[in-house]
Amino acid sequence: MVNRKYAFFVTLAVLIMLIITVEPPPSPEQDVPPRQSRHQGISKVDAPVYTIMVYMNGSDLESDFGLATDDLAEMLDSGLDSRYANVLILTGGTKRWMNDAIPENECIIWQLSDGWLDEVDNLGKINMGNPDTLRDFMLFCIENYPAEKYGLIMWDHGGGSIAGFGHDEKFNNSSLTLPDMRQAFEEVGLRDNKLEFLGFDACLMATVEMAVLAADYARVLVASEDLEPGEGWDYHFLGMLNDNPHMDGFELGEIIVDTFMDFYGENSDEILTLSVVNLEHVRPVMDAMGALMTAALDEMEFTCCRNLASLPDTRGFHALAKRRGLTKTFGEGSPRDNYADMVDIGDMAVQLQDLFPREAEAVLQALQNCVVYNRHNSDVELWGLSTFYIYGGKSMGMESLEIYSELGMDDYYTQYLHEFFQGLKSRGNAPVIRREFVAWQPRTDNVYRMVGLCERENTRFAKINGYPAVLYPIAATENARKYATPANINNREVDIIVSFSDNTYKVLGSRNRIENVFQKGHDLILPGDEVGIYYFEKNFSTAAETWVMSEKFTVQDNLQIVWETVPLEYKRGYRRTDVCNNVSYMLQ
Repeated sequence: MVNRKYAFFVTLAVLIMLIITVEPPPSPEQDVPPRQSRHQGISKVDAPVYTIMVYMNGSDLESDFGLATDDLAEMLDSGLDSRYANVLILTGGTKRWMNDAIPENECIIWQLSDGWLDEVDNLGKINMGNPDTLRDFMLFCIENYPAEKYGLIMWDHGGGSIAGFGHDEKFNNSSLTLPDMRQAFEEVGLRDNKLEFLGFDACLMATVEMAVLAADYARVLVASEDLEPGEGWDYHFLGMLNDNPHMDGFELGEIIVDTFMDFYGENSDEILTLSVVNLEHVRPVMDAMGALMTAALDEMEFTCCRNLASLPDTRGFHALAKRRGLTKTFGEGSPRDNYADMVDIGDMAVQLQDLFPREAEAVLQALQNCVVYNRHNSDVELWGLSTFYIYGGKSMGMESLEIYSELGMDDYYTQYLHEFFQGLKSRGNAPVIRREFVAWQPRTDNVYRMVGLCERENTRFAKINGYPAVLYPIAATENARKYATPANINNREVDIIVSFSDNTYKVLGSRNRIENVFQKGHDLILPGDEVGIYYFEKNFSTAAETWVMSEKFTVQDNLQIVWETVPLEYKRGYRRTDVCNNVSYMLQ
């Protein structure tokens, strides 16, 4: 979440810093003391050990809240001595920059030079969602700033294995798919000169699919399984290269993870995950997943020969679907925005361990060999790599699976996804996996509006600024539980994100989904914003179901959550979710 006071003062400071840094250095006549290094004891190297390339697609993260500007400030403040690392930054992809130094209609390559930001090339107005732009940026950096090791950081939103990375506001939210990035890496020649590390300061990109693709072009992957906070990484990590400029990608990756976790603190209610992956050992993870799902395919064959309704949920397709429903999933949202379908691979194997112990153990062992460092604050154990496993987004299943098939991953795992999707589409007599209590507001002639939802029977329901708000559970950390309420803010479809920690409910902001890419952090909900809240309505006579929006209200101050007793004239009932992720409703 963006802290309002923090964003204001940091952005103000960066405006001053950036304006200063693009001005020429003082003339010799001025009485200015020379810059002093904090690391005088380190012998100067002939050329920088690292060239680190930052592909900064500013998007709405910058145009709305100046988050790219904030991270540029951290880079400038890192104290990195340019004798030890070249840092080249490509800026673009946003409607506006929250500073006066970076132009809005041009993509510029900058060099970070001892606390200065120097323009080194102007590429004009080009699309950062085009693989040619990524290719040309890397070629420029490698040809003009040779080094012993190269690193690439991709800065923006992320969408996992299906959606890929980033969106360029200047070019109709154009993004880079996984094949797009592979094309750019191949054309740069990284197969023969691998990156020391590839990092994603973006959501959902610590995927085995991204890792398998990147293994031909990089040694180390640093990325997050889940959604990232808006402020992303702490770029003060760059300064640590002064003390050990020859550190490899694994050592630097651990520093990136530790500074990221420390930046938010152990008591943060943000979702925090970050992994360091040895790409040399990632292919065995994919192979083990294929072997596991080969056994699962055999289990589905067992189902085909029998009556689904007569099977217990310990065998066949329903057993697999039940375990998918229990698997840790990343990027979840309200029922109107629940399409990410990225799951933790280790938890997927753990859920299947009772059915296929040998194959599941092989997956876990492969993960342990591959993920060399992994920190998170999840309420369940995470293993550091995720994968696409269709479930919540089955309404987009055909499109998603077509994209997945084109990635060229393990044939058996891909086949399993297709077969599993076919099972999800059948609305048979599937066992219920979850039952929640519902508060129904009577509307007209047996039409009821859902205004409350909870795991245990409760006589209270939540209101946001006086309007009923259904809080759908989406995630949990060690310190907080997260909920989403579908809404419309300023004519944009969003989820309002609510956190429960320290016995207090608070609105963190809103999250929107841009095309298929998932937002990093939350947008602040500010005074003057126009908000409408969505409700699910059901006609229990005709079984018709629809979503309706409340009248819009204008935010006067921060959104506030209060709890009220369910009126006597309201009805109670149940919301039931079966193992195939089909939802049904009952009225008492």
